[in-house]
Amino acid sequence: MSLKVHPDPQEPAGGYAFLELEAGSLPDGGQLVAVFDAFGERWLARPDDADASGGNAEPNWQTEKFEFGPYDVYRHDGADWLRIGPEIVNQLGEYASLRLTLAGRTYDVIWPDNVPQRASAAVLGGLQPVGRKPVEIIDRRVGTVQPDGPEDAELDVIESLELSQEEPEELEVEPDRRRGWGLPLLLAALVIAAALAWYFWPDSEPEPTPESAPVVTEQTAPCTRQTLAATKGGFVAIADAIRACGSDVQPDTALSLVEEAAAADDPDALLLFGTLYDGEVLDPRIENLTGLTFADDPAQASEYYARAVTAGSETAADNLSKTCERLANDDATLAKGAYDDFCS
Repeated sequence: MSLKVHPDPQEPAGGYAFLELEAGSLPDGGQLVAVFDAFGERWLARPDDADASGGNAEPNWQTEKFEFGPYDVYRHDGADWLRIGPEIVNQLGEYASLRLTLAGRTYDVIWPDNVPQRASAAVLGGLQPVGRKPVEIIDRRVGTVQPDGPEDAELDVIESLELSQEEPEELEVEPDRRRGWGLPLLLAALVIAAALAWYFWPDSEPEPTPESAPVVTEQTAPCTRQTLAATKGGFVAIADAIRACGSDVQPDTALSLVEEAAAADDPDALLLFGTLYDGEVLDPRIENLTGLTFADDPAQASEYYARAVTAGSETAADNLSKTCERLANDDATLAKGAYDDFCS
């Protein structure tokens, strides 16, 4: 079995990641995670000076095994998912050779470079201004020290200009008659060298033209909106294609495809909309990889679940029933209204 590591798209500041395993790899309930450095042969532990969220302390590696957690298990789309936080992510570097232990099983992992550590809060530095002392210059005309001022600077410039305008002494140079034959001999040598180079230079063959790489256009790219919308098999096939593309699909692209199918009362699209609003249900490959997700809103989820049931979705009926139980215990006005409209 393999384990995959994905960044959490809902945490752009970093510090969080999802661990994806095959379905049935993890039992129910909270799971503990142990991290072993295969190169240094040490176990990762929580730093003594780190806060509850993991902080940005130096990594703490020790000889005794340490387990983080427990972490909730999400099951969806044929996989088990765990979400870990800064207590682990902030202590791991890129391309580290690790062994993760979950539920009694060990997985060899090379930590990816797309899971950034969470940056620490900015702290004011101890910089202090330093005053500049006035620069003193020497007046060469009288041999005294005077403070630098605009009048003295102007006098120095004038004096330097007067010195530069003095005419240099003329020197008589006797021409060297021995150099008279130098230029003709040099030209003759260059002509002979050029002739020899032309005669002995090998014939050059034209370099072969490299084959041009195929150009991937928007029409041929597999994860563009145009390609996904043209997927045959209805919205079920389109949603599967979005899940297969994962992070290669932009959230806006995925949302527009779901909205278009929901407007046509497609039961699977309405069910997915309810899932996106339901904080108790997770579609990992769409919500975690593409980043398309909403804040937990049971009232909105119940509306889309009810529409999906009307459109013929059997799965939506079970989700609606659980959402209505949440709304029944909520005293908010919107929750009561949604309960009366979609749960009665």
